[in-house]
Amino acid sequence: MGRDPKSVLVVADDEAAELESGFDEGAVAVTVLTDRRNVFDELTHGVYQCLVLTATVGGQSGTDIAYGITKLFPDLPVVVVGVDPAVVPDDLDVRAVASPDLGSQAVVDAIETSLDGDAPSVAGRSPSPMETLLLSLFNEMPDHLYAKDDQARHVLMGRGFNEPTDRVGLTDREVSELADEHGEAAYRDEMGILEGEVDRIDVEEFLDLAAPYVRTRKVPWYDADGEIQGLVGLTQDITARKTREHDLRRQHERMVKVALVSAHELRNELQIAHGRLERLDDDTQTAPIEESLSRISSLVDTVVQLSTRESDRQEQKPVWLSRLSREVWETVADAHAALEIDDDARFLADQESASLLLQFLFQNALEHGASTVTVGTTPTGFYVANDGPEIEISPPERVFDAGYTTVKGNTGFGLYIAKSVAEDQGWTLSLTDATAGSVRFDVENVDLRG
Repeated sequence: MGRDPKSVLVVADDEAAELESGFDEGAVAVTVLTDRRNVFDELTHGVYQCLVLTATVGGQSGTDIAYGITKLFPDLPVVVVGVDPAVVPDDLDVRAVASPDLGSQAVVDAIETSLDGDAPSVAGRSPSPMETLLLSLFNEMPDHLYAKDDQARHVLMGRGFNEPTDRVGLTDREVSELADEHGEAAYRDEMGILEGEVDRIDVEEFLDLAAPYVRTRKVPWYDADGEIQGLVGLTQDITARKTREHDLRRQHERMVKVALVSAHELRNELQIAHGRLERLDDDTQTAPIEESLSRISSLVDTVVQLSTRESDRQEQKPVWLSRLSREVWETVADAHAALEIDDDARFLADQESASLLLQFLFQNALEHGASTVTVGTTPTGFYVANDGPEIEISPPERVFDAGYTTVKGNTGFGLYIAKSVAEDQGWTLSLTDATAGSVRFDVENVDLRG
């Protein structure tokens, strides 16, 4: 009785029927997969002794795909066709054949050499329930699941945001869809996990992609000996949640303004009442009135304090300046103004407080007729600048006084609240440029995270 044929999976853009004819009859069974997106499914559910990849498959590098394969199926022989062996990275365990012809003798010889060893322990057998469970998790979850190796290269991706092989073999620094600073920051964070410096990452970002607002969490991937061999990540689309937060922020802003305007008017009336009370001579009659007015004044102070305090303070977390700025801008901007991001950085903050600070700085610019608001970073913080008219006031710090305004109908509490919020975070807020066409507020003493 003859032996069962060795099974070979070929991933290529075109059929490869001529490959099987190069082997002895019945020695090899070739399965051709023309859709690279199904390679992990095929290797998990099927039984294969060797994998063959062409130099490019579906526009993606076969060498990059091999990185993911060799990390998840470490004992599966891989042959890459149409690639010079001299250019294969040292840390990639594959056989490369320079000839691009799948039916060439060089390819046949490489496959036969690969098949001489023992059958691979994972790809060469039927999958365990745990393996099919994890593959289903990656394929069916609507969120973006992914695994990376010890160099932060993608080795497996779910179908939530991307196709399973779109980024395989690439680090986030090499993913073209990500802004350079975001890719670099993600890579640094991941190396922190891989080198054991941190045990998890949890960050919200504005990516300006199909899912604008996302939350990303990453944790170590341990091998059988408990050593870190990579990381596992989950990225979720939180755009709907952010939309609800925007609505709540607008509602909160209206409530704060009502409270502050009411307090301002009450203080005016109290001043009038105190002035008239001083004209009365009968202390026995004025003492109870004065005590009552004092209580009312105390209540007004309490209203101001409560309305400008973040009663539900959140834990300070790293937040991207660009993401937070765009998020707040959507709640305040009109069609006549534009937001520009000069550069970007992450900083440690209570996000709701930082949002409120940006909100009042943006509103101040818009109320004074600015057409462009620019956000950027400084060595110790960030700034918000605009092209509005010159601020003519001496000293400049008076712009932060409660009730000060040059706009008719404005309450004059916006910058006052902004400064209070900044100080509550341990930051400083100052007016650093008040010339015509260039107004700039700097927020300093901020914990920048790169």
